[in-house]
Amino acid sequence: MVDRIEMKKGVALGYGNLDYLDLVGHAFGCDIYVETVESTAIVVWVYDRNVTKRMRRGNWVDDCPNTMETRYRIPAKVCLSKERGAWHVDLLQVDSRYKGKNLAIKIYKFLMKKMDITLKAGSNQSAGGRYVWNKLAKTSGVTVYAKKSPYSKVFDFPKAGNRELVASDFSLYNSDAEIFAVAA
Repeated sequence: MVDRIEMKKGVALGYGNLDYLDLVGHAFGCDIYVETVESTAIVVWVYDRNVTKRMRRGNWVDDCPNTMETRYRIPAKVCLSKERGAWHVDLLQVDSRYKGKNLAIKIYKFLMKKMDITLKAGSNQSAGGRYVWNKLAKTSGVTVYAKKSPYSKVFDFPKAGNRELVASDFSLYNSDAEIFAVAA
């Protein structure tokens, strides 16, 4: 079920270090790392290695209070959880400084191809999220399809509308429908 929600427009994700993260690959001028939270949940971190900040480590990290570390700007963060064979998009945040660069679509496409996964649209989508999935349907190399309900055999290939996807057989939003995307 995909419900419409409202979210704040501006997000600042700040800087982070690369401790405890596994490098998945490099794309669109960024490095993509995965943090495994559980066997059924991961967080994908996108780091801009060209924008750094030197920070002093605190005493709680090690015994050397004057140690400096390099932190990298975080343009985007994606939280995914495994749900019936697909990875459900729990949350996608893009830093306001990186808006307008189609970063969300590039991240989704990278994850589907590099990690060979099926993405499932979040059960709550903001206007921006619906727009991203709409643009994803127009993207070459990606197939977007929808099921009428979680266990239904009735499915459709939604078409891109003005700002959100439109299915010919059933309603996609505020219904039991689920939307998926796979690399073609």
